[in-house]
Amino acid sequence: MDENVFQSRVEEAISDLEDAFERLAEERDIDVEVQGGVLTVTFEEGEPGKFIVSPNSSAKQIWVSARVSSFKFDPTDEGFVLAGTGEPLREVMTRLVREQLEDETAAL
Repeated sequence: MDENVFQSRVEEAISDLEDAFERLAEERDIDVEVQGGVLTVTFEEGEPGKFIVSPNSSAKQIWVSARVSSFKFDPTDEGFVLAGTGEPLREVMTRLVREQLEDETAAL
């Protein structure tokens, strides 16, 4: 994949997640920040914690650090999917948010 195409897809994916987390922040006690292309979400509600979503240009992946685990997402024509399982980025992030907030109704 061309670097420009990868960067464009990463920016779109991170912007989409930023918007989703900002909507969630209107209802929940979380802070959302994007700096240098890296999305950081800090949870004050539920179990305190932090999610970090960052591009890795050399691997052509999005890496997520959340809940003492790391996840690597590969680009596809439909968006980024979890390496190995094919689970979409947004789906994984929703699952992690629900675990973090201990609330099965939380959604991105």
